[in-house]
Amino acid sequence: MSETSTVTLGFTVFRPETAPFAARAMEGHDLIVLEEPRTPGFEEMLAGELPIDEYLMLTDFEFPEYATALCRALQVLHASGAAVRQVHPWMDELAGIHEFFAAGNGPGDIPTGGRPWAVYAREREWSAKLLAFYAAAGKKDFDGILAAVNDFAMADAAKISDMDRDRAATLAELLPARGRAYVECGAIHHDMVGLMIRALGHGRVRTIHLMEEACLARHGRRRLIPPGDLLTFRHLLGAPRDRAVESLLAARAVVYNRLMEKDESFESASPFPHMDAEAMVLQIVGGLGIEQCRDLFGRIRHLSVRESLALVLQNSH
Repeated sequence: MSETSTVTLGFTVFRPETAPFAARAMEGHDLIVLEEPRTPGFEEMLAGELPIDEYLMLTDFEFPEYATALCRALQVLHASGAAVRQVHPWMDELAGIHEFFAAGNGPGDIPTGGRPWAVYAREREWSAKLLAFYAAAGKKDFDGILAAVNDFAMADAAKISDMDRDRAATLAELLPARGRAYVECGAIHHDMVGLMIRALGHGRVRTIHLMEEACLARHGRRRLIPPGDLLTFRHLLGAPRDRAVESLLAARAVVYNRLMEKDESFESASPFPHMDAEAMVLQIVGGLGIEQCRDLFGRIRHLSVRESLALVLQNSH
């Protein structure tokens, strides 16, 4: 890449309230690179030839409300001359593996040593750790749950690391020699910063956290990081193993997950409902020790998120 090229890494959480910030951050870039695999109808949707709701029906989007708002913004940016691409080579490879299996093949038919096998093996390990966590979560052994959470965090970190290396290598090849490119990154993919700097050189990569300004104004922090993400970050960054720290973060994570709203939309007077709800939950769990987490989790594990939060807030007064 030449000295005239710059890349913005935009770190986001995929929530409806973040979409306007994403749209604003993408403005002024010649190329916008989304963190998503190739999907049917994407080019037609961008061009306005396929309605957004019909496009979204072709693929099972995890966050449909966010995707709807972002698609509207992308149509405007595309019409103004920006190129928009979907770049997530790991997920593209995984989709190919699923098609391979759907055609009647099995794991033993994947040639070992190649990229498809590397993706399959990593995904198999990740899925096994996730299933082990689900199994542990159904039992009353809190320490067993914490061990399963940490095992999954390690598998998640390994998968994220592989995904980021794949994506950074692909981006280094496709980014144009001139102009400004915007690269969408999920908040957990912070390895992309170092990977892109190594690939493109210092001075060409800038990073932004999309809701940083609002988060600073409302909560005094650039961004909010859940305890489960902190645990994953420890493994991603290669922090020295510390069982006490890992167990505490895992304990806070399981309580956090019982208190944090999962729905894309929910009743709230806040202009940033998820961010403010997250700040409140982080304040609750941030002061808990492992034994407090054990006790609280035992009382809320079978309640809904809203019932759990109501119970905790009632007991705090």
